[in-house]
Amino acid sequence: MFRPRRLVVAATAVFVAATAVRMALAYGPPSIGGPAEWPTSTALLLPALVLGCLVVVRVPASPIGPALALTATMPAVVFTVEDWGATYRTGHPWPAARTVDVIGSGVWAWLFLGFVTLVLLFPDGLLPGRRWKVLWAAVPLAAALVNFTVASDPGTYSDGGFGNPPFRLPGPLRVALIVITFLAFLGVLLAAAFSLVVRYRRGDQLTRLRLRWLMAAALAVPILLAASWLATAFGVPGTLAYTWFLVSMLILVPAAIAVAILRHDLFDVDRLLGTTVSWIVTTLISAGVFAALVVVVGGYFPDRVGVTAAAFGTALVLLPLYQWIHRAIGRLVDPDRTVVLDRIRDFVRRVRDGEAEPEQIEPVLRSALDDPALRVLLRRPGAEFDVPAGAIPLRTGDSVVGALVLGTTSARRIRRAREAAVEARLPIEVSRLRLELREALAEVRTSRTRLMDEVNAERLRLERDLHDGAQQRLIAIGMRLRSVQYRLTPGDPAYRELDEVVETVEHTVAELRRIAHGVRPSRLDDGLAVALRHLVADSTVPVDLVVPELEVGENAATAVYFTVGEAITNALKHARATRLSVSVGVTGEVLRAVVRDDGVGGAREGFGLTSLRDRVASVGGAFTVDSPPGAGTAITVEIPCAS
Repeated sequence: MFRPRRLVVAATAVFVAATAVRMALAYGPPSIGGPAEWPTSTALLLPALVLGCLVVVRVPASPIGPALALTATMPAVVFTVEDWGATYRTGHPWPAARTVDVIGSGVWAWLFLGFVTLVLLFPDGLLPGRRWKVLWAAVPLAAALVNFTVASDPGTYSDGGFGNPPFRLPGPLRVALIVITFLAFLGVLLAAAFSLVVRYRRGDQLTRLRLRWLMAAALAVPILLAASWLATAFGVPGTLAYTWFLVSMLILVPAAIAVAILRHDLFDVDRLLGTTVSWIVTTLISAGVFAALVVVVGGYFPDRVGVTAAAFGTALVLLPLYQWIHRAIGRLVDPDRTVVLDRIRDFVRRVRDGEAEPEQIEPVLRSALDDPALRVLLRRPGAEFDVPAGAIPLRTGDSVVGALVLGTTSARRIRRAREAAVEARLPIEVSRLRLELREALAEVRTSRTRLMDEVNAERLRLERDLHDGAQQRLIAIGMRLRSVQYRLTPGDPAYRELDEVVETVEHTVAELRRIAHGVRPSRLDDGLAVALRHLVADSTVPVDLVVPELEVGENAATAVYFTVGEAITNALKHARATRLSVSVGVTGEVLRAVVRDDGVGGAREGFGLTSLRDRVASVGGAFTVDSPPGAGTAITVEIPCAS
């Protein structure tokens, strides 16, 4: 068993023994304090003891576990000594009650032993150097000296009627002893508090973060102590007046210390500390402003009007005063967070003013958060996006548009990164939109290039086929007709007829060449609905066609016609479909066509789908494919009607 564990076990045993004695005193014949007092005080002390046990289990080598246990045990011993000595004034005094009563008159000084020890050892032991060891040894000596001085003071016994103190000191010596004792005790307390300043200045980032937890909790101690003094001055009983002070010292401070040791990054203590200090300072200044306005305005108006005017004036300055104080204290108490947010806000301002590119947000966040491995991931247009484990999602409305991946993670870093991501929403969103725009433009350029290449290749093939096939045969026919014509005399009627036939053949060849340069289905002359009816009539499987009479742009009609035709062809060739459906209609200003089949599904990108996508994109439309395996294929085309 480690020594810290032994100390905690010993402190726990003493605590239990002291609690048992107080319970016997409460329920025994002396009835010291009444049955309800010792459970309350024990409940105040128990959290520090439990936290000490928790710390020593989780961090066995830490001295904070025994220090927390001592923080609970010393008040338990002090309360027990006071109650034991108090039996001297009852009809059932306990053994040695007179001696214990003498000791108990000044035993309150030992209340601070555990708390001061905790301050000196927090968070990882005594500071290096002989003077801190001397200070640690001086703590119990100062408490013992205060105990002796109070016990030897005749004034302690003047109102009890139980005799004189067991020893007396000459007057001048007693006065000198009192002054020296309390100055020494105060000096020890101040030196212990100063050790925190020294430790903070020498400490690393983790040490400073843990000390801020103690600072945040310790702020409540002097405030509640002052409130206790004020309550006592107004006649509130001492036990009730000092309850919250004891709660802060015996529960709040140990709890903050335990969190600092076990989970120092559980909450944003810097922000909590800055907000707390800001409200305290704002409250004090507001109270001063209110009092000053009451004094000034009260001289010119009746009391009620003056108080109302003072309250109104204070309310006007409260919010701007708090905001200014909060910013100022934030730079002092939480400089890291303030610097991070200021740098990001400055970058956002420069992006808004056109002085910086939004795509620089990743290096800016890396520098501001001191994380060289940080990455900003943005969702590609039309693609699914899974947030990596441990990453911070970036949202726009209800949709996830990206993620912030940290190189090193902790609760504190994640909180900082979340705040930074909120401040950097503008450049992140602009970067995402620009990425989408660039990819969309690149896709349009690529698709149009592919489409033009395919059209040119198809035109060349058609021209070659016409030139090598029908055109050559027509030319051969024309030459034979010319040969026959030349055998006839020019005045023969047949000569003129053959000449007209040859000219017709030549015009036909020219028309074929023109058609090769501008291929367009002649069925579209009667409208898209008629063309589609003729198209599906040639299908070898049943096709359910729903298409009203439509008036749409030439390019849109041509693109839909070829898309439907190619989709039906693909379904017949690859999908093993037994039935198809074609639905065409206009929604708003968009021509929408859907081709479905009941085939095998699982369609993948290839030349057929790619050429269709390119054709639709060339007229500014959208092309989507839904083809789960075994559930058929649905092809959807949406094209602006004016295209």
